[in-house]
Amino acid sequence: CAGCSAMSPVTRVVELLQGISTQIEQEHKAEEDLYETFVCWAKSIISQKTRSNAAATARIEELETYIKDLDAGRIELTSERVDLEKDIETLRGELEIAAQLREKDAADYETAREEMQQAIDALTSSIEVLNAATKDHKDGALIALRGSMAMGAGARAKEAASLHLAVQLGHRVLTKGDALFLERLLIGEVPKADWKKLNRKATFKMDYKARSTKIQATLEKMKETFATNLAEATQKEDDAKALFAKLKDSKETELKAAHD
Repeated sequence: CAGCSAMSPVTRVVELLQGISTQIEQEHKAEEDLYETFVCWAKSIISQKTRSNAAATARIEELETYIKDLDAGRIELTSERVDLEKDIETLRGELEIAAQLREKDAADYETAREEMQQAIDALTSSIEVLNAATKDHKDGALIALRGSMAMGAGARAKEAASLHLAVQLGHRVLTKGDALFLERLLIGEVPKADWKKLNRKATFKMDYKARSTKIQATLEKMKETFATNLAEATQKEDDAKALFAKLKDSKETELKAAHD
């Protein structure tokens, strides 16, 4: 064109350079914007990663501590050990209570057995004395005791204690007149009493032997009752011993299994 042809070569070079400069500035601006965007993104990523790394490090330390506690037994994953300890404590408590009850029952049985055996021995002695006294129509067991002075003092004291116990038992089951009659026969120590008043009943007509025989029959029944009660108590004690032994074996087996 006429205008273009009118431009000088220098002007063209200047315009070309100006165009290149403008393009370079635009490209530089775009690169700056891109760089700033990248820097902002990088800072954000670095910040996020720093926080996440710190959190991960803290979690690692927490897990390491947790593992150490697990290894040391300070932390348990289940309640199995606690439950076992409770079971063991319960079993031990049950065993202890059962043993205490067995000990008390055994002591009660031994006391009752001793009392019943003493009663049986006393009744046996009194029946023997009554038999002897009735046969010879004597008026007191002391006469019979004098005939056995060969016995030692301890044996005589034991025999006298048995007769006194028999008298006490007689007072529980015999009529007042018969009880005093028995006391006179066995120990010869009878408190003052109005025998005329006591013998107003029809039984006063009984002769010495008949009355003694009647009392002997009563004492024999008492002796039989005591013997039966003693046998039943002994059987009950034997059953209780066996039951306790079975319970003890069972609880000890459970304890051993819990410990294992």
